[in-house]
Amino acid sequence: MSKERICKATRNEFREVLTGYVLREIDMLFEAGGLTPLEGYQPTVGGQRRGLVETYYANVDFSSVADIRKLLITYEEIMEGLQRAQETAPNDTLQATIKRLLRRMDREGFRYENGHFVSDALSGAIVPAPSLVKLTEESVQEHVEKARHKIANGDSAGAIANAYTLVEECLKQLLRKTGTAFNESEGDIRALYRLLAVPLNLAPKNDSLETHLKTILEGLQRQIGGLFEVANKASDRHARRYIPAPHHAKLAVNVAFTLCEFLIESHEYQQRRQERRAS
Repeated sequence: MSKERICKATRNEFREVLTGYVLREIDMLFEAGGLTPLEGYQPTVGGQRRGLVETYYANVDFSSVADIRKLLITYEEIMEGLQRAQETAPNDTLQATIKRLLRRMDREGFRYENGHFVSDALSGAIVPAPSLVKLTEESVQEHVEKARHKIANGDSAGAIANAYTLVEECLKQLLRKTGTAFNESEGDIRALYRLLAVPLNLAPKNDSLETHLKTILEGLQRQIGGLFEVANKASDRHARRYIPAPHHAKLAVNVAFTLCEFLIESHEYQQRRQERRAS
């Protein structure tokens, strides 16, 4: 029997935190990771909230890298919410809970870096957006809608953080698909984009490009830089310097969507060109 990558004691710690959430919030947290409850499962723990968490746990193979990646997304969402609540209304109990969860995950071999749980023990990267495993315009749109939901609920900083994460993971997955070497722990989308621009032929200095296209690509680089700056100063990725306005959050989300859509289509175009050359 394969060893569980996250033990029951740690899972129970996160489950107990979720007893303070409403049922719909629990569903949304697990749905964020692409997890579904096990149909017909009868939990043995008391309480609706604990029982709901257990129906999701029952559908997870804790020895599977793929399933653990999904669960980590849920845990990251929980940590993000706790940290945001601590920033809004600091208290010792909440801070102790955050430290306890991080300590538990550290014992499991997971470091908490830039809002994500990462581990050298897992093959490949921990992908915070599971539906991006198959990178499509539709999957990007799905995550954009989640960010827009945060805007509608007054969480502009969270929406900007989501937009940044979407672009970061889109860049990383395309780098993997193109076989381009990069640092998996790199969180600077400017650096990631510069690497990806080479295999996708998007570098503005490319002599084969028309002048007007070079101008657009220079603007694309500036959009990447702008999203990097606003995410650092006005999102939940770091200590915020100011509270972003809803229309600024909408701009960041729309920029993220446009960037990802263009990069996906550029990658598909380059693939088709290679296939034609090979035939």
